[in-house]
Amino acid sequence: MISATFFRRMVAVLAWMAGASAGAWEIHQVDGRDHVSLTEVASFYAMGDESAPEPNTRKYRGDDRELVVASNSRLIILNGVAHWLAFPVRQKGDLMLVSRLDLGKTIEPAFRPQMIPGFEPVKTVVLDPGHGGQDKGARSPYEFEKNFALDVSRRVRDELKKAGLKVVMTRNSDTFVELPQRAAVANRIPNSILVSIHFNAADWNHQANGFEIFCVTPRGAPSTAYEQVTVRDMAGEAGNESDLESFALANAVYHAMHGRMEMYDRGVKRARFAVLRLAKVPAILVEGGFLTNPEDARKVASRQWRDGYARSIAQGILEYVRLASNKTPPKQVADYRGGGESGTAVAAARPTPAPASAIPLRELPSAGTN
Repeated sequence: MISATFFRRMVAVLAWMAGASAGAWEIHQVDGRDHVSLTEVASFYAMGDESAPEPNTRKYRGDDRELVVASNSRLIILNGVAHWLAFPVRQKGDLMLVSRLDLGKTIEPAFRPQMIPGFEPVKTVVLDPGHGGQDKGARSPYEFEKNFALDVSRRVRDELKKAGLKVVMTRNSDTFVELPQRAAVANRIPNSILVSIHFNAADWNHQANGFEIFCVTPRGAPSTAYEQVTVRDMAGEAGNESDLESFALANAVYHAMHGRMEMYDRGVKRARFAVLRLAKVPAILVEGGFLTNPEDARKVASRQWRDGYARSIAQGILEYVRLASNKTPPKQVADYRGGGESGTAVAAARPTPAPASAIPLRELPSAGTN
């Protein structure tokens, strides 16, 4: 059953999308879906068309916005970090087209998060250290994921408490918590958000590295790890009631992570993991590097690195809290690298958009996250 809150938010989002595609906007049908021209998108956001970095790509830039896309790719660069669309950018003659769903669920909330309807002030942050107890998670040469996740979560907790926020932990010791229960903790707390903290692994590919972050997949779209829409994708989830807010939270945290830390940019992605689809509050899942990659594992094993990483997550959460409270847009990568809080922030590698078939989609998280 659709809740009243979900209905109100969907009405507001659909009203914006209808306005964005009405009048001067031309709708193009591709693959049975509504698309709009990126030329019109760029004009709407006051961005100019600049020289493209690679063949079959387009780059648009405005005073405080940047968009880089490639034809037939789901990977785009928004304001300096990678994002994964639900559907590939298509080319029709000289036009590059983006799906209307991606415009409403990714580009618009990335460029104008203060316009998202339905924000509620955040009073409690629920931190969810991944795994625990018999569920050890991924393993590095130094430690199990469950222990790294708990350590980082405690560090994030301490930073948020210093800022005056109430923090609840789904676990604060080496105990096992069922996946539905993790989301249920946040669902019971009014005005809360849920941040699940993990580390990645790919035993079949030790070259895989970098940061990535997940929020819930929009209804009617495939998750990032999949290409085709299935019947399952058409079902609404509890998490879809606040999927725009979840995206804004993921974006704020990811910009802080990449603005303050040096790590390969794997992107803002979508999934229907249990903690995301079952949460009725804004929820994200953070993957802090690959424990199966020698360089990532070495960094994660450093207490100093984990402290910086925790501070970055906390900073992103605080940026979202300000957004939800007074509609202040969160800081972007460029803001952090321009002399913000972190004196050690450096430019992290960012992938150039390429056809989706040429980009290995995100290795699924280690057991226990979905």
